[in-house]
Amino acid sequence: MFTRLRFPIALAVAAWAMTLLFWWPMFGGAGLIGGDIYPYFLPQKAFYADRLKLGEFPLWNDLSGFGYPVLGESQTGAAYPFHLVCYRLFDLNTAYNLEHLLHYVLCFVATGLFAKRLGLSGAGAGLAALVFTYGWFPPRACLEWAILTGAWLPVALWCVESFLQTRWWRYAIGLSIALGLQLLAGHYHLAFITQLVVATYGLTRVGIWRPSPAVAAAAAARDPVRGDKRLMVGLALAGLAGISLAAVQVLPTWELKQRSSRVVTGGDYDPAYGHMPPLYVTQLIAPWCWYSPQAIQEDHLVRDLAEFAAPWHWFGPDQNLDLAIQRHRWGGLTNGTNQVEAHVYCGLVPVLMGLMAILVWFRHQRKLSTSAQVPSVMERMTGYWLLAGLLALIYATGWLLPIGRLLPGFSFFRGPGRYGIVTTLSIALLAGQCLSQLFRQQSSRFVRMLVLALVFGSTCGDLWLVSRMVKYSELISRPAISYRNQSEVRRLLQGEGVLPRLLAPGPNVANLLGVSCVPWYLGIAPAEYVDPQFAMPPLPQPSSPGKPAECSPELRRWLSQSGVTHVLNFEPLEETSWQVELLWRGVDPFLNRVWGRREPILLYRFRTTPLVGESLAAESVVFPGRAYLGGGDGLQPQLDPIRQTSESRQIRVDEDSAGDRVLTLTELAYPGWHVTRNGVPWESGSSGLFRSVTCPGEGGDFVWTYRPSSVLYGAVISLMTLILLATIGHIRFWHPHLTRWLDRSTEVSIDR
Repeated sequence: MFTRLRFPIALAVAAWAMTLLFWWPMFGGAGLIGGDIYPYFLPQKAFYADRLKLGEFPLWNDLSGFGYPVLGESQTGAAYPFHLVCYRLFDLNTAYNLEHLLHYVLCFVATGLFAKRLGLSGAGAGLAALVFTYGWFPPRACLEWAILTGAWLPVALWCVESFLQTRWWRYAIGLSIALGLQLLAGHYHLAFITQLVVATYGLTRVGIWRPSPAVAAAAAARDPVRGDKRLMVGLALAGLAGISLAAVQVLPTWELKQRSSRVVTGGDYDPAYGHMPPLYVTQLIAPWCWYSPQAIQEDHLVRDLAEFAAPWHWFGPDQNLDLAIQRHRWGGLTNGTNQVEAHVYCGLVPVLMGLMAILVWFRHQRKLSTSAQVPSVMERMTGYWLLAGLLALIYATGWLLPIGRLLPGFSFFRGPGRYGIVTTLSIALLAGQCLSQLFRQQSSRFVRMLVLALVFGSTCGDLWLVSRMVKYSELISRPAISYRNQSEVRRLLQGEGVLPRLLAPGPNVANLLGVSCVPWYLGIAPAEYVDPQFAMPPLPQPSSPGKPAECSPELRRWLSQSGVTHVLNFEPLEETSWQVELLWRGVDPFLNRVWGRREPILLYRFRTTPLVGESLAAESVVFPGRAYLGGGDGLQPQLDPIRQTSESRQIRVDEDSAGDRVLTLTELAYPGWHVTRNGVPWESGSSGLFRSVTCPGEGGDFVWTYRPSSVLYGAVISLMTLILLATIGHIRFWHPHLTRWLDRSTEVSIDR
């Protein structure tokens, strides 16, 4: 037992050691800042964690803009088991860090186990795990989805190869769970890439073919998997089960997709954004032409050792990498990109070793086909990984996008540079194969240890340095999010007695205060959010230095009709034109850290009535709050909506002798919202972006409730799939004789 577990245990120890080397500040409570972390990921997770701690599973996020479906937008990963546990039990920063670290360990261990299944030695499998895990992911630390979803790629491949080698159903079930969990993690692009790799790898590995009688016996001896159609059927069913397992999130996302900005309007969505310019491919073999060592802020022993292990980085230029990429567009697209999305570096030594493995493979191709010795799976699949890595690298440049736009799935996702994950995995496996071959040919233990130390030392130092040179995030010893409960702005807004909606700098950042804010930033946004007729007018700029900015009538009207109640700004506002009064001015312990400001920020409240002795101008509007009767500028404020959960709103309208009027709730009119009046179902409608109902003269209690059918159907499908997989697993383990008729003989049939 110990002998069988020795390699997995060693791999797990190495995984934690590498995680400590690359992310040791996180173990002490440090946090990441930069990129999309505070504008996008943390606001989602803060809302999610707050609702979980209140005993609620959130379906609707009512804080970003005018709301959106949590499962539909997907990147919250609300149904992901890791999220459900971590964000329920731990504080926000601890949960975020813990998931980050655990998925690095998962990725490292899974890659090593997969490489070992392919026939690599323990050292080769460890090198493959190191190169893949710490080549592609650390520069993308500002993108939470990278490691959370990318870690499941090697898990899925390990399940595929294990199933093909053993024919044990447990691995097919494991494949379903891996694919399902990857979808639940929330980033469908990497899940789509994983499904492509799994499908093409399975097809190539099994290779539906008819061997001639002359070679059938030899083929069976070398690879009894080939030609077994039942294995392909098993993999296909496992893949479908994985998608069904995640139906609770996939169906709501499909519903949002059909009415999203990408499908309905196109908006400013650019599928080519995030490509890798062709010349930037040279980062693989000449990193010193691109990466600047001046970008490394750490100055300690680890950096000194890393620079000693990878001295080629001493010669890096002192340049802004993004600007350098923009300058070198020869043969590339003119669309936007950045250093993180275009990154594909995986170590100079591993690349050279991968090239050596390819040369050896070409040299011994004929020998492999005629030799009586059974080659390893990796030796037989080298051609696949070479082709997959090259195609992924070419697609990352964006050259194949005209073809991709014609294929399902390819046209929906942006960021072709993300296909570099396949290239990195290919290079990692080829480098591991090269090391395994060197170890087989070298009998001296001393030479083996020397090679091992040189290869692993240089690669660790190389990848550590690059992870500090190519990035948009920084590790802060005490992150800004730890000051969230000390925010003075948050305290004031939550004490206002209303549901605030804040006009604030930086999309979504103010959501961290627990309040709704505009403008917004979403990955997959409802089409209404980019419709020009509903767009927020541009924010005014001061006409001269030192003069407060005046609010335009168009912006004032939009803010009024959108239920905005407060303004947070860096500079003073012209209070008369904005119709605001100063509520607070000072340095906020939380927000100032997020924005990196030392100067005071200002919080204003919109006025609903003129001050004593002041008359409002003719173009003034009413600021009614989050719900109102009437339309246009004749708005009549109503009692502020009561928020019972994120999926319910209650508004009481008193008797109004003026007759029927439209009651508008300034939250997005989206399928799945139902309304009752005095407990009786009531016909609902929409007023532009927002939900509305016809309110009779006698008023009443109106309650909106979110009950989406897509979530219900998805939950039923997910539950049924889970029960089915559990039942199959139970029968195969406890009653294998009941399914013996499904098992295929290991004999290879000869087609005469």
